[in-house]
Amino acid sequence: MNPTKQAKIFDTHAKMYGKRRQKTTIDTKWRHELLAKADGDILELSAGTGTNFPIYQNISSLTAVDFSLEMVRYAREAAKETTYPCTVLHKDVEKLEFEENTFDTVVSTLSMCSYPHPAFVLEQMAKWCKPGGQVLLFEHGVSTNPLVGKLQKKVDPFLSERIGCHVDRDMLDYVKHSSLHVSRIESHLFGMFHLIIATKREV
Repeated sequence: MNPTKQAKIFDTHAKMYGKRRQKTTIDTKWRHELLAKADGDILELSAGTGTNFPIYQNISSLTAVDFSLEMVRYAREAAKETTYPCTVLHKDVEKLEFEENTFDTVVSTLSMCSYPHPAFVLEQMAKWCKPGGQVLLFEHGVSTNPLVGKLQKKVDPFLSERIGCHVDRDMLDYVKHSSLHVSRIESHLFGMFHLIIATKREV
């Protein structure tokens, strides 16, 4: 999907996500579990309305990015409530330019489903992460349950055009073939949701 069209779809969802940010949902505990490991200077990709901002603890700074202007507006309001320096950028993640080895931790939560080129984004994460740093992913994709996975593949063309999100991507396979070294994977809910802790693969 064209990124401009996709951003407009997420613009229409921003108010809903803004309200959701203040609630406890099924994924709240998974976010807390994963983001407890974040430290130093953080880059968060496709940060949405700032759902993760209150979860970060004892970090040095946060640079958050999203391509939806409406999402960014909500996220900038959320940034005012943080206890750490927080900058929210209105940028297309696939066009971001940061120096190599810039961030201690790179975070993505439920965003890999929307990128036109997810493999490229994973390589960028590895590039921007400092040596010895970490990449923290909470992502969803095709289920390891054959029946659920078959259903996801069937409905994906419909959903991707209407909500800008692919539900049938094999995220574990993408990560496996990336420049990331995975130290831990924890899967939930029929193998559709994954907490992934990784580092930059040694050359």
